[in-house]
Amino acid sequence: MFERIASHLKLEPAELRRAILLGLTLSTLTGSYTLVKTARDALFLARMPATTLPYVFLGVGALTLAAASLFARATRNRATHETLAAGSLAAAVSLAAFALLFRIHASWVAIAFYLWVNVYGLLLFSQFWIYTNSMSHPREAKRIFGIVGVGGILGGLTGGLLAAPLAHGFGVTSMLLAASILLALVAPRVYLGMRHGVLPRPEPVADEATPPQHPLHHRYVRWLALAALCSVIVTGLLDYQFKVEIQRRFPSGADLASFLGLFYTAINLAALVVQLFATRWALQVLGAGWSAAVLPGGLGLGAAITMLVPGFGAVLGSRLWDQVMRQSINRSSVELFYIPLEPGLRRRARSSIEAGLERVGDGLAGLLILAAGAAMGAGTFTLAALIAAVVVVWIVAWMQVRRGYVTELGRNLRRMNLQSHHEPVSLREASMLREMARLLDSPYERVLIHGMTLLEENAPDTLAERVPSLLAHPRPAVRARALAAVAAHGLQGLAAEVNALVTDPDPDVRIAALRAHCTLGCDDPAGRIEEFLAAEDPRLRHAAIQLAVEFAPAGEELKVKAVLENLMRDGSSAERTAVAEALGRRAPPSVLHDLLSPLLRDADLETRCAALRSAGRAQRRNHIPALIEAIGARPTQRAARHGLAGFGDRVVGTLGDYLSDSSVATEIRQRLPYVLGDIASQESLAALLRCRETGDVRLWYRVLKAQNRMRAAGARVEFPRARVTEDLERDVRSYLFAYVHYRACPLGEKRSAERLFCIALNERLDQSLNRVFRRLALLYRPENMLAAYQGTVSDQPRLRGNAVEYLENALAPDHRALVLPLVADGGDQARLAFAEVRFGIRFTTFNDSLEAILAGEDQWLRTCALFVVGARKERALAAQVKAAASALDLRVRETALWASLAMEI
Repeated sequence: MFERIASHLKLEPAELRRAILLGLTLSTLTGSYTLVKTARDALFLARMPATTLPYVFLGVGALTLAAASLFARATRNRATHETLAAGSLAAAVSLAAFALLFRIHASWVAIAFYLWVNVYGLLLFSQFWIYTNSMSHPREAKRIFGIVGVGGILGGLTGGLLAAPLAHGFGVTSMLLAASILLALVAPRVYLGMRHGVLPRPEPVADEATPPQHPLHHRYVRWLALAALCSVIVTGLLDYQFKVEIQRRFPSGADLASFLGLFYTAINLAALVVQLFATRWALQVLGAGWSAAVLPGGLGLGAAITMLVPGFGAVLGSRLWDQVMRQSINRSSVELFYIPLEPGLRRRARSSIEAGLERVGDGLAGLLILAAGAAMGAGTFTLAALIAAVVVVWIVAWMQVRRGYVTELGRNLRRMNLQSHHEPVSLREASMLREMARLLDSPYERVLIHGMTLLEENAPDTLAERVPSLLAHPRPAVRARALAAVAAHGLQGLAAEVNALVTDPDPDVRIAALRAHCTLGCDDPAGRIEEFLAAEDPRLRHAAIQLAVEFAPAGEELKVKAVLENLMRDGSSAERTAVAEALGRRAPPSVLHDLLSPLLRDADLETRCAALRSAGRAQRRNHIPALIEAIGARPTQRAARHGLAGFGDRVVGTLGDYLSDSSVATEIRQRLPYVLGDIASQESLAALLRCRETGDVRLWYRVLKAQNRMRAAGARVEFPRARVTEDLERDVRSYLFAYVHYRACPLGEKRSAERLFCIALNERLDQSLNRVFRRLALLYRPENMLAAYQGTVSDQPRLRGNAVEYLENALAPDHRALVLPLVADGGDQARLAFAEVRFGIRFTTFNDSLEAILAGEDQWLRTCALFVVGARKERALAAQVKAAASALDLRVRETALWASLAMEI
């Protein structure tokens, strides 16, 4: 029975048990508080004029701020369930004490009680929702908060129904004793629920060694605070209007208690209806943002009606709307806005807002009433105008909260260890620079060189001051590194020191000095280089070759070319490789680049790779065919990719033609997206998007990955939304196609053919979902989409819930309609229905699935299906097998021929 109810409500049994227990707890709190509120208002209005309420509001604000601050400090590192239990017991004792104090017929008791009720009520309800949020995630919250809210409303309804008979039969103070007993039941209920596993342990809050940052420093929390402040100001103004009106009509305390009991009963009945039939629908269809706007929108309309038709009816209607919506839709939707916050920040934010700033709102409401009364009289029309003005600010604040909610959901996903993200640390602070400079005095070679690298990146001027002494360092590696800094930063004042180091005994230092010598434009660089072309040390010869090519004057290019041709003809493969590498250092145009053509065909692999890399620097289009051919061969793929990328946009059109041409070798086509992704321009993106061949899943995926790399690298390209959406829909269809036909798989079969087929479909499911999120990352924040993907495939409900909630709020409506059915908690039947309605893909028999896949465009799935048809001898599909025998894909053709032979045996 219980499972049937849970299934009807689309909940897991554990979720329903949790919702019921939380609802009972909230029911106890609300029933108790309703009794106390009724007693508070009746006793106060019976002994004090309503015109004193603005001053009481001011006192409530000041007292609650102080109490909230002390309470937050005392419970900062305490578990949320402990705080709720202890707070309930303390409140129960205080109510029993006030029941005794009311025997003293003094006005100060009524005022003190009014103040205390507002303080303890806010603290207690705030702790309940902190506790509830700490064990939920947004998706679960949308499902169960409606049930929890029903419990709260039923408690309020019960309290309202008990108020009148208790007041008439036993006196107003009897309501306090009943409320005290109810509060005392909260603590054992919470502990028993956790002991029996119905309530899980809430999120832990880490101990904070240093005082935490104030929550109002957080922009999102500030907007939440402003919305809450406006909410309390409006309800304070309405409360004053309402109480002035009812005090005129009900002079005695018993009559007031009876009316208020009926009023709260009517509120809770109406709120119960809304909670049962509208809240869950609003949260799941409208979302938290629009649901939260229902309350201020209705109050704005009520204020306008009150200004047009002042009177008790308009005031009563506005107050009813305020209380009904606040207890139903608004309560549940506002709670969702706190869930994405980090647990410690969430607790501080709720304490600051609900038990602190909201009471400032009471004080501000009192000040507004007093100011309006002094200026133009606190009449019904004036107060309605004030309410309308505050509602406008309130709605603006909620719009900002709604926008910030998406950002916080994304930040929360990244925080939950779905992907490591590190904040950049500035190394340019004065203290850090001093420490880096101090590394240059280290006796350890590696430490010293590390310090030079850090200074070169962050404070090159500081390094330049120390380079002269480093050039004379006893360690060769340090001298060589200092010479590299001279060359990199063009330190002309050190030319003499560099010239002296050209004859250094260490070959590495000589090479670095020779490069610095040429870089500084010293006299006769070619002459100095020529000395080393015949050096015995091969490293010196190679360095001299590279420098000769790189720094040869334009007038000596032919001379250098002749020398290089002799080396290429008579030298070793290592020297030819050195020539090929050196040509990549020469800026085009240059006659020396004529030497690349024979090097691109050299028998030595290392030489060819060096020439392929250098061809990109040479920028000669006659080399492009050789580069494209080389990218299809595994040994030269990486070098050819580097060379092609060096052409930049000049080669994009050609690469796009090759990529889109199905007659080009598959090995070449599948490597070209990497090159276009390296170029990362609007033109290269257009070339990638020209490829529309989705039958080759690997090519389709690599085209998408290249786009992702552009996006992640921050390239200034604009992804066409219409094309991305079209491709997204194609990927969603691929997912559902695999999903529906995977359902038809004979998973119990032990034959290799069926197992391979099921594995292939399962892989296509994973790959399609991966492509869906990669596609979304082209239009939305990539790091958030990565975190959302990892959350949706996680088996942890909290991670999944946060991921799906983020997607629901972050995606545009058309993308949300495509993606949410794949990852939401609707189950298999919901996905199958979506596949049939949106794409016409139906779940039928296994043979029908084989037929559909054989007619599809996924060549690997067709191959697997043909293997199954042949193994099972499915002669009913002979026509499809015969058609596949003429397919372009080699795997499909060969498997189709095998299947035909297998069926004939």
